[in-house]
Amino acid sequence: MEIFIYNSLAFRDFLKEHDHEGAEVKFLESIVEDGMNVIDIGANIGITTVAIAKNVGKAGRVFAFEPVAEYFDILKKNISTNGLENVELYEQAVTDQVGKVDFYQKGLSSGIVREKGVKRRKVSTTAVDRFLSEKKIDGIDVMNMDCEGSELLVLQGARETLRKNSVRIFCEIHTDFLRQLGQSIGDIVEYLQKLAFKVKSVSLDDLSIGNDFENCKYIYAQK
Repeated sequence: MEIFIYNSLAFRDFLKEHDHEGAEVKFLESIVEDGMNVIDIGANIGITTVAIAKNVGKAGRVFAFEPVAEYFDILKKNISTNGLENVELYEQAVTDQVGKVDFYQKGLSSGIVREKGVKRRKVSTTAVDRFLSEKKIDGIDVMNMDCEGSELLVLQGARETLRKNSVRIFCEIHTDFLRQLGQSIGDIVEYLQKLAFKVKSVSLDDLSIGNDFENCKYIYAQK
């Protein structure tokens, strides 16, 4: 599915048929509230972005980041198609620094993990702390992250934001990509715990939370 309408029967059928996207949307709808400020990192074509924007309402704001031009164009169309005026879009990757980085596009996913035989491009990067400071945004309530191995780098670039705010973090974990970067989910959990976050694993089978970090695909963290 590329262009969709959030409240349509076709989109709801799509979510029922695609467990991954359906569970993500359902979990986000359970933690996002009216009036919140939310950062959506790795927005892709906008499935989570639109869901978040609908749930924060007109009083809330969504800042969505997607560095791949093809996905970004579809993302823009989905924001327009759904009549959303509370979303700001940025054609950038989010990491721990501002600059440029090589991005590797692998099918429907993309990230900084080096891979031979796939499309490589230079993309612009920002960091959460720098972005919020430059935009003079006081606080963030939720961070949704699907960043294909950049999980720890994104969180390191958001250190002051996480220290000062009671942010709810929903993060997909890409264990293999992390390993290739010399990192692990244990590093992520330890980093967040040092910032006073309670970290839980999330099972998308039934949206239950627990402490099975060895096998989990998602984490949820909150102070």
